[in-house]
Amino acid sequence: MKLKTTIILLIVAAIGISYVFLYERKQLPHEEWERLQKKVIPDFKSSMIKKIELNNESGKIVLEKSGDDYWYIVEPQRLRADNSEVNSILSEFEYMNKVGSFKKEGEKPFDLKDYGLDDPKISIHMYTNIPASADKIQVTGPKNKYTVFVGQKLAAGDNVYLKLDTSDEVVVVPGTLHSKANKDVLGLRSKWVFTFDKEAVDSLQIKTNEFNVVCNRKGIFWRLVEPINDLADLEKIKEIIGKLKNLQIDSADFLPDTTDLAKYGLDKPRYTVTINEKGISQSVMFGHSLDNKVYVKRTDEPTIFFLKDPILVDLSKKPNDLRDKKVVRFEAIGTYGINKLEIKTPSDLVTIEKSLELDWKITKPINIYADQDTVKNFIEKIKVLEIEDFVSDKPTDLSLYGLKDPVFEISVTKEEDKELAKFYVGNMLPDGTKCYVKRVGEEPVYTVPTAEFYDKIENVLLTFRDRLVSDFGKDLAKKLVIEKPDRTFVCDITNKKDEEGQIQWELSKPVQTIADANVINQIIWDLSFLKAENYVTKAPKDIKAFGLDEPRIKVSVTYEKVAEQPSEKADKQKEEKAGHLLKEKEPLGKTVETRTLLIGKNVKEGDKVNSYCMMSDSDLVFELSWPKIRNFDAELVPTRILRFERSDVRKLVLDYADRSIQLDKVNNVWKIKNYEKEPQGREVDYFIRSLDEFKGSYIEQYKATNLTQFSLDKPQFIVTASSESGDAVLYVGKKKDAHTYYVKNKDSDYIYVVDSESISKLMKKEEDFTTVVTETAIPEAPVGEAKSPVGEKPLGTSPHGKPPGSAPHGGLH
Repeated sequence: MKLKTTIILLIVAAIGISYVFLYERKQLPHEEWERLQKKVIPDFKSSMIKKIELNNESGKIVLEKSGDDYWYIVEPQRLRADNSEVNSILSEFEYMNKVGSFKKEGEKPFDLKDYGLDDPKISIHMYTNIPASADKIQVTGPKNKYTVFVGQKLAAGDNVYLKLDTSDEVVVVPGTLHSKANKDVLGLRSKWVFTFDKEAVDSLQIKTNEFNVVCNRKGIFWRLVEPINDLADLEKIKEIIGKLKNLQIDSADFLPDTTDLAKYGLDKPRYTVTINEKGISQSVMFGHSLDNKVYVKRTDEPTIFFLKDPILVDLSKKPNDLRDKKVVRFEAIGTYGINKLEIKTPSDLVTIEKSLELDWKITKPINIYADQDTVKNFIEKIKVLEIEDFVSDKPTDLSLYGLKDPVFEISVTKEEDKELAKFYVGNMLPDGTKCYVKRVGEEPVYTVPTAEFYDKIENVLLTFRDRLVSDFGKDLAKKLVIEKPDRTFVCDITNKKDEEGQIQWELSKPVQTIADANVINQIIWDLSFLKAENYVTKAPKDIKAFGLDEPRIKVSVTYEKVAEQPSEKADKQKEEKAGHLLKEKEPLGKTVETRTLLIGKNVKEGDKVNSYCMMSDSDLVFELSWPKIRNFDAELVPTRILRFERSDVRKLVLDYADRSIQLDKVNNVWKIKNYEKEPQGREVDYFIRSLDEFKGSYIEQYKATNLTQFSLDKPQFIVTASSESGDAVLYVGKKKDAHTYYVKNKDSDYIYVVDSESISKLMKKEEDFTTVVTETAIPEAPVGEAKSPVGEKPLGTSPHGKPPGSAPHGGLH
């Protein structure tokens, strides 16, 4: 008995546990249960609805969802529906909560007529694609059909009565449903002329009475296939597709349905535009224009409507207007990811590759560094190179354009040897402003501008080679020699430092003195990293044409050279990819090297122009900019004429041929002798500063033997600045030319040449000291005076962002 009783109890317990388990798993959390109780249709999901039958005051409207999730009106006529309007109705039911509810209770009166639901004017039948099972009770999940009746609005407020066909309960819901469900066909139809995804469009056709333009997409690019076969302008095609997608019809611009297409010019439309998306086509016809609008009709819908006519400007483009004006297209931010540029010429194949150090190098036919900026700018130029003329779409004789055996062939390659762009370049046109080009694998011939393009490839090796012609550590310079027709400067570095801590240079020719440190440092700075503006020619037969047989200036610099020893690294894969052996610098010792720069003729007539130059140990003729030539032509002897302490000056005397002006400083107040007005202290201080900073452009003679020839034996103007330590006296002689004067310091043998503007600052009248004037900007330094440009880095730092003495490419040139 005990065993039997135990078995029975176990069975009962199992049944109980199973019941509890099955029952409990059906229960919902209390909060979720309460939320569903507030829902009008708890299990409704708008995404499951595939068909809607809407009956309202306008009649019966049937809508169906297609496989691409677009809604269509199928009754009373087939039209595209406004997806947002339809989805808005369905969203109402999915998220609709009860505001209140009524149902029959006991004997209390309850009549649907009181709610406008005995004969409702609005009913909505919504169908899913999941049929209800007749033999099962659906606790959750969608039913195969939902039917909703919409009654009248409440007398107060904006709510409305609603009833489901499966319930006797009348519920109160927000009144927004009433307006949405009472829309007619016009309210529910799509107002967009086209319905498509811009990124999925693969074909565009614009048919006119004159042309049938067909463009197909190939990957990320577009191509014209009719009436010509060529690349299409990517931006223009995208722009047209974007404008077509945004074409919207105003509700008032729909016309009554008609079959008389000829009346609106739609029997023979001016334009028929067809968009193809994933095999589905949409065509729209454009007819007559009227009052800045045009009659339009979709071929698959009966309705004619108006559109504003600016779109016709885009549709009226000729086929050539839609052709790609870019010679080549490739995706790259600057030159990022690009690792090879090849230019094939009649005599050479020039290959320029990016090294592992991310520098560009010419690897064929010689192995030298390339000019980084020139390579980058040329690749950028290729990217923006635009076609000017469509010369021939099907040329019969390419030799007419120099393209049968192309003059040049240009290709750009991305990492992993993926060729991005390749095209041929032919002859220049007679006027030299254009040249012929042709894409590889394409028939058409075009012209492009030659500026900043053709001239770069005419002599590739000169154009793209590194323009660094002199490179050494500026702190290693020991000697500087500058030879001119009338004098030679010989300058050596010393172990001494000046008051500012700069190393001093000592001149031994043309006079023995301490050199102007600022001028010397500027010249050494320029020579230590000297870059040509551009190369002119290599190994010229006659350097006389450039004035280099008898150069007007020779600049020689002697410096210590640190030798380097290459050592191979282990990674052979990287060495092969780079095409050269990586090198590490290992100092072996110091040697002395002298390099000489030859400066010849000006490139053209005029001031501030480039000059032809050459390094004496090289056969390359190049151009240097005039500011650098000016620096090399500077005076190395210090050109500051007077030396005194400004604050110590107690008397100023300005002696002219016919009068004299004297200013005295008494108790720190300046007075003008025999003049009634008081001078302005600021003006006097400004004069003293100008006198202290007074410099010559250069020195005419280092030891004058005849002052009379400069009118300095009887100066036309003398300035004396007196202090307790003595007098500083300046003599101004006659004019050398229209812009300069001869000047001398009383205590020096040097005859200086000074610009007229500096002299004019010293030639003052009494009233000039009594009137405050705005201080003028310091004028540009005259030719021959070396000044550091504004914003230039101080001496002792590298102008190239590298430590002093380092080469930008590790010494390979």
